[in-house]
Amino acid sequence: MKLKELPDEELFTRGHTACAGCGGAVAVRNLMKILGKNTVVVNPACCLLIFGATYPNIAWKVPFHHVAFENTAACATGIKRALKVRGMDDTLVMGIAGDGGTADIGMQALSGAAERNEDILYVMYDNEAYMNTGIQRSSSTPYGAWTTTTPVGSVKSGKENFKKDMPQIMMAHNVPYVATASIGHIQDFINKFEKAKKIKGFRYIQIFTPCPTGWRHDT
Repeated sequence: MKLKELPDEELFTRGHTACAGCGGAVAVRNLMKILGKNTVVVNPACCLLIFGATYPNIAWKVPFHHVAFENTAACATGIKRALKVRGMDDTLVMGIAGDGGTADIGMQALSGAAERNEDILYVMYDNEAYMNTGIQRSSSTPYGAWTTTTPVGSVKSGKENFKKDMPQIMMAHNVPYVATASIGHIQDFINKFEKAKKIKGFRYIQIFTPCPTGWRHDT
């Protein structure tokens, strides 16, 4: 599928409350055009939840489940297994969380689902910090980066640890598909989600999604 061939229908609609230029909103809008209506979304606490599904408003036009911070992959697993029992095995179940909810708080459930090769798509949108709660460092924050918990000054110069290599960690689980993508390379983004949609078993895609608010860059 080429960019100009993406469907016109919006499954993540306008009217959400994301910051101007939000990389996460751009990613979700486009990936839902690729995955289509026959998709169930599982999402924990994160920026995406706050701007996309805060009661009484919701931007999603597919079934959406808000779950606890640590159990996105576990809940996605349960939903997929229940759908299979009901003869709806063709429905795609996607767990999507930020880097904090994936690489840190949700790591145990994620690893378990990957090891069991559960038939789900897991997406980590990576803005490299806990942006929703005040730009605190996560294990996905790069070495030397400024955050509110890794200040840059006369005593310290940003984060003192290297970024956790989540794609390599997921590859070590020997799952069918692991990929990285960026909203800055949209055709590559489309190709990878199209491929993941066709694969059975556990799939992991990590999207690089810049955050204008946290990174202090222009929109």
